[in-house]
Amino acid sequence: MRRPDPRARVTMALGALTTAAALAVAHPAPAPAATAAASASPITLQLADPTLDYGDAVVARGHVPGAGAGVPVLLEERVRGGAWSAVARGLTRAGGAYRLTAHVPRSGLLRVSLERAAVAASGAGADTVAPPSRARGLRVAVHVTVTRRHTNVRAGSTARVGGRVRPAHAGRLVVLQRRAHGRWRTLARTRTHAGGGYALAYRARAAASARLRVRAAGAPALAGASHDAGRLNAFRPALASWYSGGGSLACGGSMTPGMMGVANKSLPCGTMVTIRYRGRQVRVPVVDRGPYVGGREFDLGPGVRGALGFDGVGTVWVSY
Repeated sequence: MRRPDPRARVTMALGALTTAAALAVAHPAPAPAATAAASASPITLQLADPTLDYGDAVVARGHVPGAGAGVPVLLEERVRGGAWSAVARGLTRAGGAYRLTAHVPRSGLLRVSLERAAVAASGAGADTVAPPSRARGLRVAVHVTVTRRHTNVRAGSTARVGGRVRPAHAGRLVVLQRRAHGRWRTLARTRTHAGGGYALAYRARAAASARLRVRAAGAPALAGASHDAGRLNAFRPALASWYSGGGSLACGGSMTPGMMGVANKSLPCGTMVTIRYRGRQVRVPVVDRGPYVGGREFDLGPGVRGALGFDGVGTVWVSY
């Protein structure tokens, strides 16, 4: 039997080592930290309110998996097309929980991540490798306030509403709108001055009663917003009397001693009527038909009579 050549054994051993080295270079073993990061659960993130007015603080809560107390975390913001930038810093509490607050002046995305350099420097949670949280959208709108209003007027007079819009810029469009037939209709428009203030005026040509709002246009990375402005009541005079007693009402139900409703010959049942008399005011429905005595438009139920301090026959101011 022929004995194997020792040189061949050396050649084969060198070949095996070369092949193993090549495989190691082509497929290096993953580093422990990289392996842990790839398998770790991401940081959790919840926003107390994903829609804010300008100037309000966003509150972010969650926890860092595998972390204890004292791990530095960042709340980061990114606007479309930009890079992530920190808006708040904090430390985790027991169990890795955190709570971060920040004033974010524009709409965009938010996430929470570890502040790696601070983690390494402090040694707190140095083995924590949780990846950043999933990004959450935040909508920030301009902030509208109504600080003054004069909306109880006589028909033919001017109603006025004023206030401020933040951030304060000159030239922002602001409109006064009324609710009618399920839609908002614009009554007046203006532009803010340098301090963000505005003043709106609307001449109410006829008797009317409607909800009002002020709406301000948005800006880059800021949504538009609106604010309730109460109710427009444009009054006209009407001759009224009052009645009481028992019996049925034309719109259903029965008369009671404290009934808050009025009778009218033509307004649909249920129509809400605002009645003003000597500085007092009520808003009540049409519940009956009448009055049928010359020139009178409304009969006031006993509850309405008491609320207004009305007696006999007289002129009241109405809007509807």
